[in-house]
Amino acid sequence: MTYMACFVMYMSFMFSISFKSFKLDVTLIFILFVCLAMFLTDNIFYIYLFYEASLVPILYIIIKWGSYPERSIRSVMLLIYTSFFTFPFLYVLFSIYSSRNTLCVYIHLNNSFYSLFFSVVMFLAFSVKLPIYGLHFWLPIAHVEAPTFGSMILAGVLLKLGGVGLIRFINILNIDVLKFFFMGYFSLFLAYATFVCCLQSDFKRLVAYSSVSHIMTIPIMLFSSSFLGFKGVISIMFMHGVSSPLLFILVGIMYSITSTRQHVMIRGVLCVRPILSFIIVISFFFNVSAPPLPSFISEVLFVVSFRHLTNLSLIFLVFFLFFSIVYNLLWFSSINFLNQDSNYNYSFSLSYCTFMPIIFSILFMPIIITVIFYFIY
Repeated sequence: MTYMACFVMYMSFMFSISFKSFKLDVTLIFILFVCLAMFLTDNIFYIYLFYEASLVPILYIIIKWGSYPERSIRSVMLLIYTSFFTFPFLYVLFSIYSSRNTLCVYIHLNNSFYSLFFSVVMFLAFSVKLPIYGLHFWLPIAHVEAPTFGSMILAGVLLKLGGVGLIRFINILNIDVLKFFFMGYFSLFLAYATFVCCLQSDFKRLVAYSSVSHIMTIPIMLFSSSFLGFKGVISIMFMHGVSSPLLFILVGIMYSITSTRQHVMIRGVLCVRPILSFIIVISFFFNVSAPPLPSFISEVLFVVSFRHLTNLSLIFLVFFLFFSIVYNLLWFSSINFLNQDSNYNYSFSLSYCTFMPIIFSILFMPIIITVIFYFIY
């Protein structure tokens, strides 16, 4: 996760060089510091502190470099929505310290009523920034208001802090109780979230909702309490942190060309820009977890873990996989193969700041990650 955070931050920095802002450089360094601090600390209070501090820079990026007039109001809505679910975590933190006289993340709680209540509160506090479906309403707003490099940071780094928090608190959480209360909910909305993606016409909102559908697999694999489940959680988080910024780079490029994010209006790229079309093809196969890319291994681990949790998992898996293919084919075929719209001028030149992130993150990165993952597994 540390390597992924550094890589995504570097790509975001390359994409934002054109802004030439010292404040932006400081903001990116602060985001990287917050992420690394949360990954390395073992203190519950510091985990909570850095987890909440990660919200400040993305709010600043949206307000400072967002392109819509209502971005300030949307930022306040984002802050209120996420804080509402994380403030109860403070009560849990103080209660743990008063009963155990320690804030070490490796402690175990008894199977009492308070421990069950603490498990639900902590689970929701970290799930709101994954986010799971039902607590996701702030995510499309944040992505629409944020600039391209802000969406890359939000999807590739900051959303992973919720998953890291669940992994760090796995000893404190009562997995059996969480599975009893939430397993049916996650199974149902796993398929429904992918269906919602099929209804999106805005390319950026589609990528945002696809993040929600992928992230829904993380708590399901945690509920399996198996070695493959934990391995799948890490691999899903890693691969989503790689594939989602790729798509946001494409969204930014397409918006700079056509001045629209409606993917049904971005057409005929194959005819006018074959190189860019080739990059879109690579991103498509990387996002649909096609073999031999390492994202395919992550999906296999998810299917194996989910299949052993419930007898009805096959039904939800079929709908999840079917709708995932449908919405990916919709945007891919629309952008690449439909007839070109004569209202748009597709003659453009990629700047150095845009070209370098594309080359590193789309062409070289899948090859490197494929070699690393096959070496690990």
